[in-house]
Formats: sequence, structure tokens, C-alpha cells
Amino acid sequence: MTNKNKDQNPNAPLKHENHTLQSRRDFLSQGFLTGMSFTMLPGLLPLLKMNSAHALECGFGTQEAITRIPVMIFDLSGGANLVGSNVMVGKAGGQMDFITNYESLGLPTAMHPKNAGQTNNELGLVFHNDSAILRGIRNTTAVTTRAKVEGGVFCAASNDDTQNNPHNPMYWLTKAGVVGELAPIAGTINSESGGNSMAPQSSLIPTLKPVTLNSPQDALSLVNIGRLGSLYGTEKAQKVLKTIENLSAQKLKQFNAKALPDQIKDLVNCGYIQSQDLLNRFSATAVDPTQDAMVRQAFPNIANNNDQRRTATMAKLILDGYVGVGTVEKGGYDYHDNTRSSGETRDSEIGEMIGRVMELASLKQKDILIYVFTDGGVSASGATDDSQNGRGKIPWTGDSSQRSSSFMLLYRHAGKATLRTADKRQIGAFKDNGAVDTNATMVSNSVTNLSKAVVANYLSLSGQESKLADVVGDNPFGSSINSYLFFNPIK
Repeated sequence: MTNKNKDQNPNAPLKHENHTLQSRRDFLSQGFLTGMSFTMLPGLLPLLKMNSAHALECGFGTQEAITRIPVMIFDLSGGANLVGSNVMVGKAGGQMDFITNYESLGLPTAMHPKNAGQTNNELGLVFHNDSAILRGIRNTTAVTTRAKVEGGVFCAASNDDTQNNPHNPMYWLTKAGVVGELAPIAGTINSESGGNSMAPQSSLIPTLKPVTLNSPQDALSLVNIGRLGSLYGTEKAQKVLKTIENLSAQKLKQFNAKALPDQIKDLVNCGYIQSQDLLNRFSATAVDPTQDAMVRQAFPNIANNNDQRRTATMAKLILDGYVGVGTVEKGGYDYHDNTRSSGETRDSEIGEMIGRVMELASLKQKDILIYVFTDGGVSASGATDDSQNGRGKIPWTGDSSQRSSSFMLLYRHAGKATLRTADKRQIGAFKDNGAVDTNATMVSNSVTNLSKAVVANYLSLSGQESKLADVVGDNPFGSSINSYLFFNPIK
């Protein structure tokens, strides 16, 4: 017996979706306006070229922004299905060590991955062949682009429908050297993480907050002179900035009499000079996604589609080295509405955005690491949804933190990255009942350790995984760290 649900309007809101976007922060203006006060140091540190309170040397930012691999994070609010019906997961033997039953992960018996033609490995990371995320990626990428992608999946539980999962490693990635020439971190929501899920508390840098980017206009705000320009004009605004620079040096000399380290003085002096240089070195045309022919090719509907507009803005600034790590939050993933069509539509949408980012990286001949997570998960039950968009799969009927996971995809322009261990693309395991084995690894039941594992994998791309403790404060994986890494170095 089947449930012939009518396809829902893909643009209609779902009843569980409560993720309103908030207004953006005027990044440069805030720095300039706090500069006149005695507390100028915290206000202006985000403007430094290095853009990290942990860096104690000038002249580090530009080279690192170009040579480090940029990172794009997709934060899916609501608890999406990322595995089983999308990325394939199995038992301790890996992705192809299939569990007995995938029904709670949305797959009817006929679509069990053991059956012929039910899996696809063209991205290296194995997906179900009818994965909606994979379908979106394939719809927006060339075969040659997909051939240069490899990936890995983390089997890890996380709490449902909450902002309290410490999923986002952006601050640690900044400390690992992922910085941009205009800002180290950015997000589409005005929050501490730039998205829905939080960053680990121990990772936060008090003087740093993501710049908010949702549109090409937000990108332009990174290189305008903010309210100083509107009040005084460009020439006078530059003189004011120079005055702030000189004034700050005097105040820092006063602090130096109280043993303020010389390195901090050098860093801040360097930062003031560079914040003024931004007015001359970066034009509006250079950072505007709508003026970039490659962006328009990868995101042809940037003017009218909100997903494309937000994602294109972030991807352009990341790939061109203006931003180091960017988070794009996308709501609507609490899609357990007793249909399958809603989930399939949402999953295809995020797949398309992932694919467009890959395609833009290909056009710009740049590498990029894409990380996808969600708050919790979802479970399926009941008769199949045989509507056109339901595709004969089992409907999503409830939240399930035990069916959560996250995954990463690495596009390497020189060619597909090689694996640290042959065919190892899964960390952790699922049980035969379709739930995460929470005792399998250090990340299986700890979102904080999951974030640390992501950072370890990033460091491993340049052979620097031994520096994990320096970046995140400890190495919870100890001598077993190699078993938490997917890739061989590519730099």
C-alpha cells in the first residue's frame, strides 16, 4: 500500500521552519566608529589583514589567504537527512559495509544499497544513486569537475532542532591559517558562528566576529569607507583614518609603559595601516559578484534566486581570497511532515548550491573544502511516498538525533585528492537499526570532538595534523589521529 501524497509547493514554508535571517552588520563602519574610543583595540582588531587575535606578526595575511585552501560551510537548520538516503553509511567496515535495514534512513527494501545500481561513487565519497543532494550536484557541475572531488563522512550524533550544537569550526580554522584579505570569517546570519549552529565555546576569539554576507551589496560594504565616507567624503575620511592610526600609536606607547608587548603594538600598527590601504587596493568592481563573469556562469540566476545570491556572494569572496571561511545557513530542513517530497526538494536545493560552488572553483582554478552539517537528524517510517517528488521513498516522520552525521567534499583543481587509507571515507559507524553507533569513535557522541576532527582533516591537507593541539587546545585522538583523517596532503 502506498501513500500518494500530492507534491507540495517547493517554496512553501514548512511548519517547523523558524529560521529568520537578521540584518547585516556594517563591518568597516563599526571598526571606524569604535576607533575613536579608548577601547579601540577590540574594535579594530577585526580589520587587521591577518584578522586573528592569535597572530603576533604583521605581513602574514596576504600570502596565507592565497596559499591556504579556503573553506565553505553549509549549515542546514532543522535536522536534515544527510546519510543513508544521501551519503552512504555502513558499519565499522565503512561505507560499503552495509547495515541490515535502511528504512529508518528513508530507503525502502528495493532501494537497499546492496542491490545493483543503488550506489554512486563519482565524487569518491559514495552516495545513494538516487540521492537528492547528489542529484543537485550533478545538475550543476560538469563531469570533469566531479572527477576532481573526493570526500568523507563523519557518523556522529547531535541534538535536534537547536542552536547549541558546537558544529562550526570556523574560529579554529582561522587559527589554523585560513584567513582572507578583507575578513577571516563570514556568515549569512548575524551570529557568533555566522550560521545556526554555534561554534565550540573554547574556539571563540573575543575580538573576532563573522562579517555578515547575504548579497553583492554586502560584499561591497567590505571595501567602502562606511559612515566616515558619507559624512566627510573620501579624502577627508582617509585623513581621519590616518589620525586614528597616529592616535592609536600614542595610546599604545602609554600601554607600553605598563609592559604591553611590543609585538601587539606592531600588530595593531600594521592593522591600522592596512585598514586604510583597503580604500585604495580593493575596488567595488573587484569584489562585486555580479561583475564577475565566472560567478554569473556558475550562478546564472544570482539576481532573482536568494539561494544563489547568498551562496554566490560567499563563494566569490572565499575563492578570491577576500574571506577565509564562510558559513551559509539554509533553513527548512526540519522537513518531517509525513511526506518525502519536501525533503527531496530541500536536499536537491542544497546539492545544487554545493555543485555551483564546485563549478565556480573549477572556473577559477582554485581548490576548496566544503563542509556540510545539520542540527540533529530525521527518521522515516510508513508507506512510501509515490508522488513525483516523493520518488517512491519512505516519508520523514520525526526528529532523530541518532541519525545525524556530517560530511566534507574536497575539490582539488590539480586532480582528485588521494586517501590516507585506501577506501576509507567513513569515520564512525552505524548500527543495523539505522542509528549511529555512539561508542564507535571519539566523534560519535561528541560534536566538539567532531569539530576538532574537521580541523585535523584541514591541517592534514598540508601535512600539519601534528599541530592540532596548538590550534584547538588538545588532541583528543592521541596517537590514533591518523584513523580520523581522510586525505593525503595536497599542498
